[in-house]
Amino acid sequence: MRRSIFFSVTLCILLFAGCTGPFHAVPLREALSLLPGDNSFQLAKGITAYFNNVQKEKVVSYELQSISERTTLIFFHESDPEVPGPLFELSHSELGVGEGQLLMVQPILSTTSFLPVETEFQSQCSRDSLSTLVRFTRLPYCLLISRADALYSAEHLPGKFLLEGDLLYHIGPNWIPSHSALYLGVDQETAMTDGNLGFNDGVTFGESYPFLTHGYNLIEEGVFVFPNTLQNDTYVSLFKYDTYESRWLKYWSTSFSGSRRYAGEITPQERRKISRFIFEVAGKGALWSVGFAWSGYWDLPFTERDLYSCVGIVEKAYESAGKNIVPFWEDMFYLNSFEQFSRTIPVPEITAGIGETIEFRVNSLLAEWNYIGYDKWSFSDHAWIWKSTNGVELETTSGTLTKKDDHCVFCWTPEMKGDYPVTFRFFGEFENLTVEKTHTLTIHVVEKTS
Repeated sequence: MRRSIFFSVTLCILLFAGCTGPFHAVPLREALSLLPGDNSFQLAKGITAYFNNVQKEKVVSYELQSISERTTLIFFHESDPEVPGPLFELSHSELGVGEGQLLMVQPILSTTSFLPVETEFQSQCSRDSLSTLVRFTRLPYCLLISRADALYSAEHLPGKFLLEGDLLYHIGPNWIPSHSALYLGVDQETAMTDGNLGFNDGVTFGESYPFLTHGYNLIEEGVFVFPNTLQNDTYVSLFKYDTYESRWLKYWSTSFSGSRRYAGEITPQERRKISRFIFEVAGKGALWSVGFAWSGYWDLPFTERDLYSCVGIVEKAYESAGKNIVPFWEDMFYLNSFEQFSRTIPVPEITAGIGETIEFRVNSLLAEWNYIGYDKWSFSDHAWIWKSTNGVELETTSGTLTKKDDHCVFCWTPEMKGDYPVTFRFFGEFENLTVEKTHTLTIHVVEKTS
């Protein structure tokens, strides 16, 4: 009997692993044995490390973890000042960088920071169509290597066209820093009930963000719901941009990737659970966090409060409704907005009434390499930056598209009931090639309600 139970449990574990893919809770630790002279090591396919002019025998331990098919992490556990700074050669073809894609390289310099701990931490980057070279004056704590698209599309839909629990993303250099948030469209009182499903106030969203002091004092930072219904004077937006329209559609418009949606099936009841989760953790005084709380949150002992990163609270909110945006075996340890964004889709459909004017910004986000020189590492000096452009065409007859300096404006006032597919072509020049994407937004036109 005991053997039968053991066999059944073992079989279940094997079947589960087969359904979910590889499961590595703890990455295997490897070691590099450095000898006097020049040393080179292939850490993984497409990733070679060179340690030149080694003076003494040293052992460098590291862990390599493939977070997804897009992202690899390399952790170095020692930062011996006698170990020379390595040069990393990253092969684009071996790392799967295709046409219209790019390779992002981002060092993490401590367990909680992307910024240099000391000014002598320097880097030098060079790249061509075949490879990227990155040289450091000393070992980073972690090296993040990701494959991203050179062009993203952005349709800035007004809040009245979104659904409870839709996703919002702000794109930054190398996608780090970037930002994740949730469109809610309901206040606290509505979120705590199962009634009035489908209600939408057009303005409310929730997020975890260091709004008051921007990263210097955790006591003042928290999970916010805007407009703020907590009636707590300490939760005041530093910039006063506290609605979906004023912040995402105006202040952050040049870096807003457009409203997004969960790629799977999700019911109105599950959407309500997502909103409720945000209000509940905010009510418990949840705080903002960064670093390796990306995978979700840190419990604060002896309290109901938790530390959430922006991407972590979005993931946890969806998990509270029984939905995972990122599979759990890929977010156990590490998660950033890029990995989450890559698993979402642009909003595929909206509903409007006859005679209702539909107007919104639409733009391409096109990558541009920004590198100043041999200097301490910073976000904007050594990074791919996605800039808003007016590289958009309207491929259908419904509506008009007006070009502005760095974006376009779509406008249409439907006069008849029906379903109208509106197709946008997004395009731009990257690496002397034209890159493009298309997206069709279906507009359901119904009788206008009074």
